[in-house]
Amino acid sequence: MSAKQVLEQAVEAFNAKDEGRFVALASPEIELPSSGGINLRGRDGFRQWFQLWTEAFPDRQVRYHNIVGDADQVIGEGTFTGRHTGVMRLPTGDVPPTGKSVTIDYVAVQRVLDGKITYLRHYLDVMELMTQLGLVGAEAKA
Repeated sequence: MSAKQVLEQAVEAFNAKDEGRFVALASPEIELPSSGGINLRGRDGFRQWFQLWTEAFPDRQVRYHNIVGDADQVIGEGTFTGRHTGVMRLPTGDVPPTGKSVTIDYVAVQRVLDGKITYLRHYLDVMELMTQLGLVGAEAKA
């Protein structure tokens, strides 16, 4: 299975909130460095990453606009949408629900070996996310 096919399966499982199918796509040694100080490893880390976004944004969806790569690596531009109705558990502390909807563009780099994700890194504008949540900027001062 190519890296693009694995990415497509991961997106399908993520959007369907199918944690078991999502986690099964990860290698036991997966690395997940990410924006916001998140640095997870292993399938338990992959599960934790899935749960972080699912708990904070139960209605969340991701969509890719552009995917480039080869058999074992892909880079994709995507958009994350969702409404923040649950606690977002970050390394810096918990963010209580704001009720705000967000639309955040991101870039993801994914490496695959033997049909399993070995590396997944998301680059997203954390300041834009916090602004849309009303945690920084004009709304936060009100």
